Amino acid sequence: MPSIRPYAWRILPLLFLLALYWPGLTNWFYQDDFGWLNLRRGVHSVADLAPALFAPKAHGNMRPLGENAYFLILSSIFGVDALPFRICAFATQMASLLLLGCIAARITASRAAGFWAQALWIANTGLAPAMCWTSIYNQILSGFFFLLAFRLFLRQIDTGERRYAIGHWAAFVLGLGALETNVAYPAIAALYALLYARAHLKRVLPMFLVSALFIAVHFHFAPAPHDGVYALHFDSRMFTTLAAYWTWAWGPSHAAGVLLTAAAIGFAAWQAYRRYWVPVFGLAWFAIVIGPYLPLDAHKMAYYLAVPVIGLAILGAGAIVRAWQASAIWRSLATLCVAMYLVTSVPAAWAIARWHHARGERVANVVLGAAQIHAAQPDKIILLDGVDSDLFWAGIADAPFRALEIPHVYLTPGSEAHIQAPAGLAVKYTLPQALTLPALQDGRAVVYQASGPVLRNVTGSYRAAAMALWKPEAPPFINLGDSVFGNYVGSGWDACADGYRMLRRAGTLRLAGPRGPNDRLLISVFQAGRFQLAVRVDGADLPDTVTQRGGELTEIAAGLPAALVGQATLEVTLVNEGTAALRFGFVEMR
Repeated sequence: MPSIRPYAWRILPLLFLLALYWPGLTNWFYQDDFGWLNLRRGVHSVADLAPALFAPKAHGNMRPLGENAYFLILSSIFGVDALPFRICAFATQMASLLLLGCIAARITASRAAGFWAQALWIANTGLAPAMCWTSIYNQILSGFFFLLAFRLFLRQIDTGERRYAIGHWAAFVLGLGALETNVAYPAIAALYALLYARAHLKRVLPMFLVSALFIAVHFHFAPAPHDGVYALHFDSRMFTTLAAYWTWAWGPSHAAGVLLTAAAIGFAAWQAYRRYWVPVFGLAWFAIVIGPYLPLDAHKMAYYLAVPVIGLAILGAGAIVRAWQASAIWRSLATLCVAMYLVTSVPAAWAIARWHHARGERVANVVLGAAQIHAAQPDKIILLDGVDSDLFWAGIADAPFRALEIPHVYLTPGSEAHIQAPAGLAVKYTLPQALTLPALQDGRAVVYQASGPVLRNVTGSYRAAAMALWKPEAPPFINLGDSVFGNYVGSGWDACADGYRMLRRAGTLRLAGPRGPNDRLLISVFQAGRFQLAVRVDGADLPDTVTQRGGELTEIAAGLPAALVGQATLEVTLVNEGTAALRFGFVEMR
């Protein structure tokens, strides 16, 4: 025991992390994870590697380390086995905890502060989602590089050795590849230098230029959207957003948050008066790192707190140490504050971890269940019935079956009516009645109920109901990338490949006519750049306009003559007027 005791302040927080977030270690993939798992399907040669790593993705971000390399490397080695991803996330967070312990112990001259900084960070509910959801590994990696850079900066200050200066810069630059919010790191280092080591401030100032250059390059290649949840608003809403994050940072109890806020600000002010700067530094860490998220007022997410609350953990650790050096009343107040924080935050963090695990487990039941069905019956169309909104968003919308190379998995007709999603989204995952009915009649499709803990075969009863109630009709929606829709795809198209269908000159297809005067023909092309496409319906040219362009997708809408309303079937001709082939996805009447 005497030989173990000096290391307890390092080991116990790691055990606390494992105990509290064990559900996250054993969690499966869900939601955005599948989009990143599909990334490797676009890499067929060395030439494809650079775009996969550096090109802006769906959210307009460039994160070669925090997302692209992480998913590319691990999925190439382990496929869709989630455990290696989770082990990597936990190992990174453990390294971050060790760094935080060393930093807190160094700036407070107390190992106890190192222990408490780690424990307070672990208990924070802002960290909980990051410990469970693979897609936000970027938050964990960002925190690691923040802490690594700052730890190396402290070593540079203490020793003056060049190797720490080089490491400091390397960690800062690599952090920019983990998450764009790491541009805020120079402000943290500069503040510390101003408070404690002004001679080293000049070593930090060039980092601001690197951050500015990174921001310029980022917005050049990935311009900020002007609308939607990722639009940036530099106005008074930023203060409301800051207030929301500050409230969340103290845990789920509003009363506890108010008391802890008063204690934190009062302690920081009193200690600043006495020229003890650790609490001020901790508050500044929170404000600096949360700063880049404040313009995103329509996309406030609890996991954005994962790195900013490191500052509050440092503040809390410093408060505990100072209280224990003072009178009994201060020790009592510190104990009360810590107990209040832990009693409210730890159960909430555990509940968040359990919720994420249950969500991943439900998705695994459906996706892996479909994989087993496909392995046993590889030629069948798999239809899923009873999918609700949460299961749709967690386990259907981001194309998990493509990541597992399972073709022809759809929702049953009418499922979109029970799913809360933007108009026209759920229908893209639904097999139309026109294709479902004949597939059921000739045994090419099987239907499974997905509302329970396991998939349950209900093909017989579903077939009987469909044959009694449905009427044959043309589909209002065509997935050009799936051979299941082949009977409605005419001449001029390449064969389906990797979920797309290429058009080199002109191609035809058939689908249902408009049901009302406001219906339009909607066409999705997997091409972000400019291209020329002519649209004809029953031989007549239609005017078309680009309604959305973002990521890899361009959506085009074509208005229809009133005379076509009520027509059972239309023949659509799409003409590629450019020289490069175009990749097509969906064509829909809506």
